[in-house]
Amino acid sequence: MELNINKDYKIIGKVESINYGAHFCNTTILTMDGEHINLKLEFEQMELLSMGKVYLFEAIAVVKIEDELVLKTTNITKIENAIHDDELTNVLDYFYVYAPLSLKEIKKGIETFLKKINNKVLKDITTKIYKDHEKLFYMHPAATKFHHAYVGGLSYHTLTMLKLIDPFIEIYPYLNRDLLYAATILHDMSKIDEISGVDGEYTKEGLLIGHLVMQASMIDRVAHELNYEKEEDVLLLKHMIISHHGQFNFGSPKKPQTGEALLLWFIDTIDSKFTVLGETLDETQEGSFTNMISVLDKMRFYKANKK
Repeated sequence: MELNINKDYKIIGKVESINYGAHFCNTTILTMDGEHINLKLEFEQMELLSMGKVYLFEAIAVVKIEDELVLKTTNITKIENAIHDDELTNVLDYFYVYAPLSLKEIKKGIETFLKKINNKVLKDITTKIYKDHEKLFYMHPAATKFHHAYVGGLSYHTLTMLKLIDPFIEIYPYLNRDLLYAATILHDMSKIDEISGVDGEYTKEGLLIGHLVMQASMIDRVAHELNYEKEEDVLLLKHMIISHHGQFNFGSPKKPQTGEALLLWFIDTIDSKFTVLGETLDETQEGSFTNMISVLDKMRFYKANKK
């Protein structure tokens, strides 16, 4: 990259390394042109960066020693806060393994279901939480390794579950559509705070509390803010969240005790298992068995020959 003294630069890059000592601090990033560029940092800027994450860096070319030009970082912005969805889709596709659908497609799908919620209490609560977490929601994985463990996996998993709801309601019309839409959109939202990101670790709050209880607490807080805390719909929504793992040995504080809670558990289980099965079969030769699949009790599945 050719530099000109005192010229300002804006560079999108993925953090490859962060180095520091008593008197220096810098980061090496990979750009969308395939270049590896070193940026000088202030010590406090180092706290803004995480390995493997993409940012928009603003920097100025300055003289270091003997007329050598270096890039001094002036500002750092998380990429999801710096550019629009169309451009963000291209950036994510370049740097990461992203979900099978683009960010724009996933977002359009989820927001379509959000708009279909008619119950005011459920719509207000779900919309508030969604808007508060919108940017990170489309960047986050659904897990660290078991299912949808890639950038965008959380929102893609949510959209697939939403698509399963209407066919069930056609057969079982006594189920409450608004509760199912709201709970599905929110059920894993607290994974944003439970898991630090792709290839990340569980946070302290994630390990000690977990996303089911974290999400129920968030719903409770927002319901109080909106003066909905005494509404039964809030109670039913919280029950769906804390019971959506279905069984105590799967980390569920309660078992499902409404039809909607039962279905939420089932469609969550269906998507987490069938998505992984499909991904594994794609990598398996016809006439062969898959490797053991963790989310399917470490079973191996046969891929039949096409006729």
